[in-house]
Amino acid sequence: RGSYISASEPMRAEVALPHRALAFGLDFHPTERLLAAGLITGQIRVYSCADDGASAERRLGAKPHADACRSVKFSPDGGALFSAGSDRSVQRRDLETNRPVWKLRAAHASAVNVCTPLGPHGVGTGDDEGAVRVWDVRQRGAVMRFDEHSDVVHDLHFELPRLQLASCSSDGHLSVYDLRKGRLEARSDELEEELLCLAPLKGGKKLLAGSDSGVLGVFSWGDFGDFSDRLTPAVLGSGEAIEALAPLSEHALLFASADGVLRAASLHPSRMLGEVGRHADPIEALAVDAQGALAATAAHDGTVRLWDVSEAALGRRAARNGGRAEAE
Repeated sequence: RGSYISASEPMRAEVALPHRALAFGLDFHPTERLLAAGLITGQIRVYSCADDGASAERRLGAKPHADACRSVKFSPDGGALFSAGSDRSVQRRDLETNRPVWKLRAAHASAVNVCTPLGPHGVGTGDDEGAVRVWDVRQRGAVMRFDEHSDVVHDLHFELPRLQLASCSSDGHLSVYDLRKGRLEARSDELEEELLCLAPLKGGKKLLAGSDSGVLGVFSWGDFGDFSDRLTPAVLGSGEAIEALAPLSEHALLFASADGVLRAASLHPSRMLGEVGRHADPIEALAVDAQGALAATAAHDGTVRLWDVSEAALGRRAARNGGRAEAE
């Protein structure tokens, strides 16, 4: 159960996971205050969060994977939950019945690290060896296969209006695939850092990538050769690896670092808006609800914490912080 935290505190609630198991993946439901967590034990948990975020109660649980569940994502209509795991399997689970309605036991040749929905019937996946696959849940086999990366795929981002899928990897490359034509659309130069996470801003005109060096790189959509801008550790207030990103608006986002701190930043003007909250251990996963008012973080201490990230709360933190220098 989520314990009550005073509304005056930025942390709204803390959820103790089973046996304090690490959560590798988090995602909020597209319309309801439901939070899904994928655990190192292979389990998934779905929690119902109070409207004010001050508590969270378990709604359902299951163990769809024999090994760690590394990624969980709600379907666009919210009726199902996708999950992917170290056991190489991918599945879609109906939330009403809590039963799998589509499952592939050996979807990849290696552990599946990330999944993301691609419209009503599709899902994209990326694995530890750099493979990206596109699936149609009405079929059994992959409908598209991409092998552009040579190392683990850390994140995927689907840009619906363009029907394009972006992937980032420890090999220092961003790859973008045209799903209409089923081919590679663009690939970045080999950058000097591992790319760990992705988030869109400016209505999809910009794609931000967090790196192991603590740099938040900015790609202009359609120009993926190199970063068009960089938010450096001096701007962001941390030189630690950026483990996860989540957009708050067209101009602002949250980023979670290996130092266990959750921070907010804006792009153009590019500055750190302030510290939202922190864990004692590195943050592994981050999600923001559909209203952009409640954030969830999962850390290596086996807890999930809920944070007030409403515009009013961030405004207060930005005022206290005074803003940081502009990006280079």
